[in-house]
Amino acid sequence: MDYIISPSVMCMDLMNLGEQIKTLNKHVSMYHVDFIDGVYLKNFSITLPFIAAMRKITDAALDIHVMLTDPFYYLDDMIEAGSTYLSFHSEMLMNEAFRTAHYLHKHGRKLGVVLVPGAPIEMIYPYISHLDKITVMMVDPGFSGGIFVPEALDTVRKLKELRKEKGYHYIVEADGQCNEKHFTELKQVGVESYIVGSGLFGLMKQGLTLDEAYYQLIRNIENA
Repeated sequence: MDYIISPSVMCMDLMNLGEQIKTLNKHVSMYHVDFIDGVYLKNFSITLPFIAAMRKITDAALDIHVMLTDPFYYLDDMIEAGSTYLSFHSEMLMNEAFRTAHYLHKHGRKLGVVLVPGAPIEMIYPYISHLDKITVMMVDPGFSGGIFVPEALDTVRKLKELRKEKGYHYIVEADGQCNEKHFTELKQVGVESYIVGSGLFGLMKQGLTLDEAYYQLIRNIENA
């Protein structure tokens, strides 16, 4: 399998998170964890103690999607909680990119950037060589079930071309509406990591177990 499946913790069954993570540990190498403070975006999600608790039951990479008004205040806390990637929105990194990249890499962590549909990729050019992952939002951020923005596909295409041209090393990831309806177009532009919410957990509404839903997800991608 030449792509990454990153289940979104926000979309899991909150009453059975531990069991679902233990089940998915057999299948996935990364989890996507939205960390929202309710101010940067009008929603709430996972807390730092929960991230630390996750680390105790999985060896998979934990990708923290940072949506905080003061993200760098919590930098050490996110590192200590067991994060692997810290992924910041591009506007957050404007004055902090090089310092943050150096600090995270020094502590054995990886730096990601998140591009919302309206963000030009040119704004990350100054520090793009320091990035380990670029997440392209296919929907407006903060809530699950957003409307797919087809214009974001061109951002993925440009990032892939730029990496090939310049020899950069980042992973190109898609977040939002990664499901059966859109896998064909996501594959066509070369997405390498899929953050899955309804594309995985929504399949359980058809009566599938989580294991069965995962295998159906893979079939949906492979057949797209």
